[in-house]
Amino acid sequence: MVLETTKKTVKGKIPEQFIYEIMDGKPIYYKGYKEALKKHVNAEEIMGSSSLQSELVNFILEIIHVFYDRKKYRVHTNETGLQLGYKDTLAGDIVVYDKKILTADKITAKYSDVPPKYVIEIDTNADLSESNFMEYMTRKTEKLFEFGVEKVFWVITSTQQVIVTSPDKDWLIKTWNQEIELFDGIKMNIGKYLDEEGIRI
Repeated sequence: MVLETTKKTVKGKIPEQFIYEIMDGKPIYYKGYKEALKKHVNAEEIMGSSSLQSELVNFILEIIHVFYDRKKYRVHTNETGLQLGYKDTLAGDIVVYDKKILTADKITAKYSDVPPKYVIEIDTNADLSESNFMEYMTRKTEKLFEFGVEKVFWVITSTQQVIVTSPDKDWLIKTWNQEIELFDGIKMNIGKYLDEEGIRI
């Protein structure tokens, strides 16, 4: 996701093209940006997802597209930009909007400034060398809830888990080889899918 800013390089500063998200007014850079700067390569060379991330995004999207109510929801992907406020611009792997909230007139060439109903994240492309994943995940989830998101799912490939979060409720940590409901009775079983595809992690 490239932020809606002029891509410029200021001496001594990191070029804006390497910014993945802005949270609480602080830039979060793409994973691998330090190495990219050393090698003098463009941000585009580190912006892509892993093949596993891409496979899981596609799998989850296929399930949703088969079963969701097209009259009720809009489904966006490709690290959708979410403009929560002046100091917060986040990315979402898969976001599901209520059409009553994201009406046709609110679909523009800019990032969405209305909250999706559900957000599904598969790992992250954020550089966490000066933080940790739990801290990042917790703060991002809190920001999404403040924005108005009703449920956030985190698919963690390193531990083969799915964390299901809702405002004011205990977070549920599930192994991904069980059926997990996304919304409206739509369920996924990542472990079963990977086994069927012969994908070994």
